Amino acid sequence: MTSFISDQDFTTPAHVRPSFSDEPPAAATNARRLPLTIVFLAAVWLVVASVPFGYIGEGRYDVFWSDAVTGIALAVVTIIRLLQPRAAGFTPIIGGLAGWLLVAPLVLQYGWTASTANDVAVGILILTCAALGPESS
Repeated sequence: MTSFISDQDFTTPAHVRPSFSDEPPAAATNARRLPLTIVFLAAVWLVVASVPFGYIGEGRYDVFWSDAVTGIALAVVTIIRLLQPRAAGFTPIIGGLAGWLLVAPLVLQYGWTASTANDVAVGILILTCAALGPESS
């Protein structure tokens, strides 16, 4: 059983305590995090899919490393953004990495393979989520 005094914070001055009315509702916070969560899942997909789609047996290490490094970089940037919601400036980085996914098949000359389709689809998904993300609103 608790009392009135045990439920109060007397150690922090009142002007320093966070005001609960200043925080957005949980539904709004979750809606703003949804695009970043999708970007994170797409980054994980890139890393996981780079193994079977990378054609390592055919000597296409450039495809494997492009997808793996891009996926890891996207995952790290997105985790930072999810854990530090007030951190700004990550949308251009995410957009640049998604842009690389779109031009990598041309630069590295994949040809029309499963890796090309995967990179283009994931690149478009990430660009869309970056445009809809928290920094764009």
